[in-house]
Amino acid sequence: MKIRGEGLELALRVVLSCPCPVTPEQERRVFELAQAMAPDDVGDYARVLAVFDQPGTPFHRLADFVRWMTPVDAEAVIEREHVLRANASSYHWEHAVSTLPGAVSRVSSLSSWLLAHMILPVRLQPGADGDVRAVYEYGGRDRAVELRHVFLPPELAPASGLEPAAVAAGRSSAATAPATAAAADAAAASPPDVGGRLWAIHFAAVLGLLRPGEDRLLVDLLDANRQLTVHRERVTSIDYRDFELQGDNADFCRRRHAAYWDG
Repeated sequence: MKIRGEGLELALRVVLSCPCPVTPEQERRVFELAQAMAPDDVGDYARVLAVFDQPGTPFHRLADFVRWMTPVDAEAVIEREHVLRANASSYHWEHAVSTLPGAVSRVSSLSSWLLAHMILPVRLQPGADGDVRAVYEYGGRDRAVELRHVFLPPELAPASGLEPAAVAAGRSSAATAPATAAAADAAAASPPDVGGRLWAIHFAAVLGLLRPGEDRLLVDLLDANRQLTVHRERVTSIDYRDFELQGDNADFCRRRHAAYWDG
């Protein structure tokens, strides 16, 4: 099995946005593998899995997902699209549900907690307090969930057209941050369009701009999940600065990002 560089970077960004069963040392090694690859490079995925001494990580589940999708006579190559598919599908939803018994003490709203686990297509907008908010629209844009206090990585901020205090504060680190596939997508999106383009988000972390067709993919996968469509009707907003019983998820994502792209 192989993986494309931009797919590995996106998979790592997803992992860094949640408290997954991966150690900082393992994350660092995956980050170094991702940084060694250009976005279109294809590398051996066995090198990624060899980082872990335990099964059941998000990287193992991604391998299983892609292996199930690949024809028997073809070599499996994990693409960026596979990462989006895996984390916006009922496959990921069911995994989130399976972890609920161990997380129930930190969950106050089951519907919000489950929805936060999914990659969602969102529009970014300035928040009322100078921060960034995201809006997930569905039902032909007739319904929406407001995601308040999200984390927009400094290297992605220019394409957003937003100038919140949080983005301005992180700009100095963005100047020295390593080049990334997500940043390249953001740089290619010119001119910035506040609230126009759709971005991918997972928990509080903005993952990057969605490319043409990817927004439709996410919409279709989310709409096809009957459990998700029931739960999202009960969610009007999620404040990631005070997420469930877990505290400031936006700051959690900011610190996780800084350990790698700012470090």
